[in-house]
Amino acid sequence: MAFNLTPEFTFLIGLVIFWAVIYLLAYIFHLDKRGLDVKPAYFMYKSKRLNSSIDRLAKKQPFMWTTLSNIGLAFGLGLMALSIYFLVSNLLRFTQIGEVLYVAPVVPGLTLSFYWLPFFMLAAVVVILPHELAHGIVARLADIPVLSTGVLAFVVFFGAFVEPDEKEFEKASLLNRLRMLAAGSSTNLVTALLVTLLMTGLFVPSSSGVLIQEVAPNGPAYNAGLQQWDVIQAINGKLLNDSADYYDFMSFVKPGTLVNVTVLHANRVDNIPINTNVSSRNSSIAALGILPSFASYRQDRLGLDQYTSINLFWALFWIYLVGISVAIFNMLPAYPFDGERVLYYPLASLVKKRKRELRLTLSGFTWGLFVLNVALSILTIGLRSI
Repeated sequence: MAFNLTPEFTFLIGLVIFWAVIYLLAYIFHLDKRGLDVKPAYFMYKSKRLNSSIDRLAKKQPFMWTTLSNIGLAFGLGLMALSIYFLVSNLLRFTQIGEVLYVAPVVPGLTLSFYWLPFFMLAAVVVILPHELAHGIVARLADIPVLSTGVLAFVVFFGAFVEPDEKEFEKASLLNRLRMLAAGSSTNLVTALLVTLLMTGLFVPSSSGVLIQEVAPNGPAYNAGLQQWDVIQAINGKLLNDSADYYDFMSFVKPGTLVNVTVLHANRVDNIPINTNVSSRNSSIAALGILPSFASYRQDRLGLDQYTSINLFWALFWIYLVGISVAIFNMLPAYPFDGERVLYYPLASLVKKRKRELRLTLSGFTWGLFVLNVALSILTIGLRSI
């Protein structure tokens, strides 16, 4: 019997091979002597060249960097207020009738589907590198030494770091410390905004079909040959622009009904007859066995191949999503986020005693808000994967 590898299983096999190759190369060529520390499913690379590059950048146009860091501090304070507002307002929504936002940590395979991992990992690289670079530039601008810079990875999570001299950092003026701490999140905000502008230029604003995010194995759509990232343009001649149109139309279709589905597949429009089955949400409603994407299909302006265009869209979308998420949540006044010290340092300058208790209270309160959001999300909506 033939064994078909799912995309998720293929990705896991590739991940194991990747880490095995990295580990073997590090062992054979003694890469630890070159600053690369490799363990199973983990590596960290430190480089002094990155330090000198940061120094050169900081010394070029110091007035420009100072102006940008001041603007970044204002952005950072705004992001901190937004992060607290988001957690508090979302908690209040759980007590009311209305839409709540699902809050959960990123756990591949649990809260994040495996097919999103390549996009997530790409976004992490694009978002984290300028985040840390901004910390380093503003640190050197304030003559705070940078002890080390580098990159690291653990399983599927990528990171970068700029390690300032903590003693010198604590001696710096309050304004310089706040500038440095806020630089990362403000850079992420700018990154997200630039990507939004890029997406606006590359893709038409109006949606033109229901993008298929998942196809249920052995379901009607699967048996008819539909695949992930195909686009349903119409059913029985009724044009569908997004998932809301799809669910509205299917709510009037009885299970077992034969429908004619117009699908964009591999740059070709096909009309495919499909026998519907019973919806898992309502036994009296028909279903095709697909999960429509939360983002509708938007055509690109470059005339790209269908799947190239869709993958480009998702790559940019995830850079935006990760960028705006890191920008907001990194400014939460809770350890170990940068926002914790951005709020703590001004408050600590106003009090003489019980500074440790102040710090613990800030973190405890904020983490409490976050944990409550996660717990209520799971209890109310269930453990959900995007």
